[in-house]
Amino acid sequence: MEILSLIQTYITRERDYNILRFICKSWRCIFVLHRQSPFPIDRFGLRSPLLMSSQGSRYNFFHPLHHTYYMQFPELSDEKIVYSKDGWLLVKSGIVHMEDKQIFFFNPLTKMRIDLPDLTYYHRFAKFSFSGLPTSNDYVVVGIASTLWVEIGVIKFGMDNWQVDEISLEERYSYHVSSNPVFMDGCCYCLDVNGKVGIFDPNDVINSWKIVGNTLWRPRWSRDSLFQNFMVESDEALLAIFLTNDGRVYVYKLDQLKFDWIKVEDLDEKVIYLSNASSWVEKGIISKNKIYFPLLYDDKALVFYSLNTRRYHSNGYDFSRNNFYDMKYLPHSSWIKIM
Repeated sequence: MEILSLIQTYITRERDYNILRFICKSWRCIFVLHRQSPFPIDRFGLRSPLLMSSQGSRYNFFHPLHHTYYMQFPELSDEKIVYSKDGWLLVKSGIVHMEDKQIFFFNPLTKMRIDLPDLTYYHRFAKFSFSGLPTSNDYVVVGIASTLWVEIGVIKFGMDNWQVDEISLEERYSYHVSSNPVFMDGCCYCLDVNGKVGIFDPNDVINSWKIVGNTLWRPRWSRDSLFQNFMVESDEALLAIFLTNDGRVYVYKLDQLKFDWIKVEDLDEKVIYLSNASSWVEKGIISKNKIYFPLLYDDKALVFYSLNTRRYHSNGYDFSRNNFYDMKYLPHSSWIKIM
């Protein structure tokens, strides 16, 4: 029994997994039947997050532990994935600036599409997020942009048009770097380039908007200037991750009472998955205390940053580096977990 369980952890193809199930009745109790799917199962029978990156209608799916998979999605040939959650993609179409943009939910497993009201061409939201399953009747979608003012759009189940509010800024606030809004306790939290956090209630944007948090980063032209930043929710707390041009990684946790950032040195048993369109935290099964960025080594292997070694590594490749200079960054990618 122990040997069979060990064998199970090294199976990477669903076909091989199912062949072992038919050897005898007792083996079928160990190798539990998995739903047939075009997506891979991982070594523990769980579906690992996959990094999804497009080349026209062809999408590459990069697994953290082993193979790269390719699938065609004609439905997404001219579209941009702006957010992903619970196995669903939020997709925006329209590449002409002076045209209205279609925006819709898409499930790559079932091919189900749910349309939302169009975005008018003058609403150029930079980042998006949604709160729950698109098949429910209580989801909320938000979009946000910021230049000299903050523009926030909200659409809920049953609404015919986006509700858009513009907020004047009393202090410098920018939202040009990386991070999608994070839903937590009924509010949305938005990280800016300097570490400030904008907070608003989607039910009352104008009256609830405020900016908190101490400045973490001063823009400057140097090798340790900011390359990208992200924000995720972990155990009802907010984590901010800053990546510099020379490859250094900083993680902070927001004190919910004082609204100060506290430096984090260890993720315990967690793994963080980061990309421009989606980011989240999970308890690690094989990998722990790591951060997966949308980085590729040798154009095919995902790269992670270890908080234990403070260096970059990749499964299947024997290398350890303190920067990502010869790695490929995938700016138009999204983590997705097939449910």
